[in-house]
Amino acid sequence: MKHSLFKYFFGTLLLLTVSSTLNAQTFGFGCLGLSGFYAGISQERYDASGINDHLNVKLFSTQSAGAIKFEKGIGYRVGANFVRAKFDKVFISAKGFYQFLKEEHTTSESSAGSNLSSTHTLSLNHWGVGIDFGVNLFWIIDWKVIEGDVTFYSGDFTSDYLKDNVLQNEEKYSFDKTKVGYFLGSGLILHIIPDYISLEGTAGYNFVKFDNLKRTDSLGNELFINNALPSGGFSATIQLNVGFPF
Repeated sequence: MKHSLFKYFFGTLLLLTVSSTLNAQTFGFGCLGLSGFYAGISQERYDASGINDHLNVKLFSTQSAGAIKFEKGIGYRVGANFVRAKFDKVFISAKGFYQFLKEEHTTSESSAGSNLSSTHTLSLNHWGVGIDFGVNLFWIIDWKVIEGDVTFYSGDFTSDYLKDNVLQNEEKYSFDKTKVGYFLGSGLILHIIPDYISLEGTAGYNFVKFDNLKRTDSLGNELFINNALPSGGFSATIQLNVGFPF
């Protein structure tokens, strides 16, 4: 139900963007074109209870460290504002981006004179397209009232087991197909050099679910982490925009 509502909302925003672009002159069009590119840092929270349960049960008898908890990924985002239509006090943008997201945990213990360690990494790289609508508050500050994105995730979960810093075993689980998610958020844009350089902050909620992660062992058996990431969570991004107004 939530996904259907988001699709309806996103379609409405897309229609508004296209119609406003086609009628820009009629409504007091200010600036239209390739608005430029951006780069920033993101943090995304999620419920990874399936991965946590799988990992801590596996490590319980061999590791003395406390329970591992995957809960948030941090990474970089790069993208472009394809179109930004400016009016008197409002703007509408269409954008695309790619995000590198990773969370890593390690454990270690000594056993029979050897150092046993493990490294566990969750990667959730994804690309997305989105639309935002905002208003100008002051001459250097815009309020991005709402942003809606559709995201396409690929990723994997890898566990490396080492003895005296020598790799003994690697287990790599992957999604069996690309996962689709959605984002709703809001934010502020600070114009450092109007129309050319700005600092943008966005916060919101990611709607995403990953049922299973799968790997095939050396004997050809398929192994699964069930209910790996049952839900998304809040995320925040801060980015630097570089514009090329027409």
